[in-house]
Amino acid sequence: MKFKRLPIAQVVVGLPVEGPFDYSVPAELAGKVAVGQRVRVLFNRRQRVGFIVGFKAKSVFKRLNPVLSCLDNHPLIDEKALVFIKELSEYCACAWGEAIETWLPSALRTIRPLEWTPPAPGAARPAGSSRSQRLPAGREPPPKGSLLVGLQDEESPSSFAKNITLLHDKSSDKRWPLILEMVRKTLDADRGVIFLVPETVMADTIAAHLAKAVSVPIVVFDKKASAVRELESWLAVREGKARVVIGTRSAVFAPAANLGLIVIYEEENTAYKQEQTPHYDARTLARMRAGVEGCSVLYVSSAPSAETWFYFLKFLKEQARKEKWQKVTCEAGHLSAMQIVDMTNYNPQKTSILSFPLQNAIRDTLAQQGKVVLLMNRKGFTTRTHCQQCGFTVKCDRCNVNLTYLYSQKAMVCRHCNFRTELPKVCPQCHGGYLRSSGTGTEKLESEVARLYPQARVGRFDTSSKSFPRQADVVITTKAVLREQGAMDASLVGVINFDAELHHLDFRSGHHAFALLVRLRQLAAQKLLVQTRMMDNYVLRAVSRNDFDGFYKKELELRKELGFPPYRHLVAIGLRGVNEEFVFEQAKELSARLEKDRDAKVEISDPHPDVNPKLRDKYRFTILLKGRSVKSILAFIRKALKDFSRKRNTIVTINVDP
Repeated sequence: MKFKRLPIAQVVVGLPVEGPFDYSVPAELAGKVAVGQRVRVLFNRRQRVGFIVGFKAKSVFKRLNPVLSCLDNHPLIDEKALVFIKELSEYCACAWGEAIETWLPSALRTIRPLEWTPPAPGAARPAGSSRSQRLPAGREPPPKGSLLVGLQDEESPSSFAKNITLLHDKSSDKRWPLILEMVRKTLDADRGVIFLVPETVMADTIAAHLAKAVSVPIVVFDKKASAVRELESWLAVREGKARVVIGTRSAVFAPAANLGLIVIYEEENTAYKQEQTPHYDARTLARMRAGVEGCSVLYVSSAPSAETWFYFLKFLKEQARKEKWQKVTCEAGHLSAMQIVDMTNYNPQKTSILSFPLQNAIRDTLAQQGKVVLLMNRKGFTTRTHCQQCGFTVKCDRCNVNLTYLYSQKAMVCRHCNFRTELPKVCPQCHGGYLRSSGTGTEKLESEVARLYPQARVGRFDTSSKSFPRQADVVITTKAVLREQGAMDASLVGVINFDAELHHLDFRSGHHAFALLVRLRQLAAQKLLVQTRMMDNYVLRAVSRNDFDGFYKKELELRKELGFPPYRHLVAIGLRGVNEEFVFEQAKELSARLEKDRDAKVEISDPHPDVNPKLRDKYRFTILLKGRSVKSILAFIRKALKDFSRKRNTIVTINVDP
């Protein structure tokens, strides 16, 4: 698009403000700035990094600040990436500039000039980079269907990806031939691959596996890497030097050259959901990006999320659709036995936290030189310390939760903010001399196992452990053991307190418990033993019968009855601040504004304390909205927030499908 005079640059910044903003292009920069480049601009009297998202011939404002300088010799963000990032900002209710900063590595969010080399013509390169990088004003929007408005929306399109496959591997070890076949076909077509894993520790293992099968450069995105190393990895991908990218949820933003495939490994894992603004879900963004890039998506899971299961049931039945949808199931060659122990008439306080059937199973396994894994998803020695005289409970001042006592460190710690202190010798409130500790964590379980089986080598493993205790006969562990599947051959796996998995304030707790037991049964070579007081629970019945269809049918029936995803969308408005009463008043004011203009299709809850009412010195309240369309819910929220007089010390966030 040619301009008769110097164009006006449309710029966004990485702040929660609507844009884009108009800036004049000085003569010395004419022809040197383009869409997708970073520029230095003056915004709110401060120099900031801006991102050019378009140009136009005129502005409604007579006086404009100029673009001060161009920070990149070539555009970092291509046209398709800008479309995807814009859709991300609309879906996650964040500013376009904030979404761009999420896309870029941390080093490129600062006023730091960069010279880089685009991929050579004819080589694999980022999609769209062969076109002009200039995005003229009035550019036509992407085709309808590329904007993902949610799986559950009545207007939601199915055509946001070229090919979607669900690989349901009930064995966890038969998935790799299909994964490698799809990766090889993608690379043979001169297209790039993004391989998402739920946790960083899995990335190196996956990289080693792929390196044996393909002979192309592989880059691992490490969130803990230095800013310099992060930038080096990002540029290697952007310049087309690396064809395969492996990383956690943020790797969904990798500028992979001519993207052809996104693999979502262990799709059911909750780690794919970002807990900070923008609250994106990498699984949703993968489908969204696939619609823009025209690439394929491969889900891999032993127990797919209920939303994904529903999604495939729905669209596989619609034969009229042009897209290719397929579900591949790998049956388990060997299925270990499963024993459910009824703890209703059992008192652990008088005997042991290990039931007699579990004690016998451990003894028999050790006698046969087998390995034992005992799971208790609660770290520490005890989980509550209180005074028996006045009832005072030792809590974290910042988060108002019980402190956990770590015997190994002789300290009490907070599970949320890592605050630590010594165990009080007297009650801080009444100065009584006797504090009682109760509750059981992995350290106490370790002590109990060592007492009952003095001849056994007992080890402990959790997220803070440096390595897995492979030499141990009995391993006491949390869910962290799932990332080490294959590290040891466990003859027996015991779940100490299964019921705790179902008591979380989360409508997805049933599926989380189901997925946990499915994975643990795969880990157990001979037997999975579960201690419970809920013998008739549908999760236990389904796992014991290996009945996946039965579980998802019941789970989806419950979700439908309660109006939860995948049948309705949830959007949480969070308010937090240091003054509890003030934040609550702000929440009530916003709730009243929402009720005043409420859409009949949107349900609104009253303001209520968050699942974590106080966290890191901030009091938190939530307003929950429920409806069929994310797009309509967010439009409704934006209208209510438009003139909402938020105070400086109150932070408001929006979380789609929390």
